[in-house]
Amino acid sequence: MRMTLSVLVAMSACSGGASVKFQMSNDTVAARTTDGAAATDGVVLKLKLIAAYLAEDVDPTTMDNVGGTEMIWLNPQCQGDISGCNVSGFSQPAGGPRITDFFDLARTNAEVNADLNSQAATITPGSYRYARIEMCKAYAPETQPTDPTLMWEGPGMTAEQPFTSGDCGRTSAAFEPPLVLAAGDSVAVTLGYDLATSIVAGAPAPGGAYSVAGALVDGQPHYFRACEDLDADHRVCMDYPDFVPSAAKQ
Repeated sequence: MRMTLSVLVAMSACSGGASVKFQMSNDTVAARTTDGAAATDGVVLKLKLIAAYLAEDVDPTTMDNVGGTEMIWLNPQCQGDISGCNVSGFSQPAGGPRITDFFDLARTNAEVNADLNSQAATITPGSYRYARIEMCKAYAPETQPTDPTLMWEGPGMTAEQPFTSGDCGRTSAAFEPPLVLAAGDSVAVTLGYDLATSIVAGAPAPGGAYSVAGALVDGQPHYFRACEDLDADHRVCMDYPDFVPSAAKQ
């Protein structure tokens, strides 16, 4: 799934808007192993992030935005230029700023949100069902960057591993109920994630180089983005985390 969310989006500064501050929450308790053993070594997941948005709705088939979108956070390395900003390793948009730093999701909430340094964004009042994260912009003929977009490490691994992807966006689970903002409202929007479902260690699943025994989705093996076999009986795999949104009035 490739998405370029920012093409038609700009930070709203209109009068009579609603105020939104973007936050993240690391809800991981411990790195999960499929045999239930507690992990004793670290988990690392670092992404390059461009921006975060609220979307009125998303088409479930095309994953295109339906209705309005409002940007609620922009990476400082973009220098305020959302249209030209991209991650390093892409040549387009030509001449725009590039994001070279990785955002470490495996830290405490205080560290994560201090690094976000999110400021309240004024957006158009309305009803929003999803939050969306933009991680790159892929314009034809480029399908993925020449630089890594992610670094990861799981239990038993001895070093962080690079991963490169042209999968440029992540869409959260739906707000339940939808987030309805009126003029003058002030809220904090938080995306929670659990790295225990994102980086998984266990025995290799039979017949699959990118799956771990016991890691299932709807009863079927889950195929991860990348895996490393520590030996014949131990595999560590990585995927992007799922993001669960919540909102609290300020």
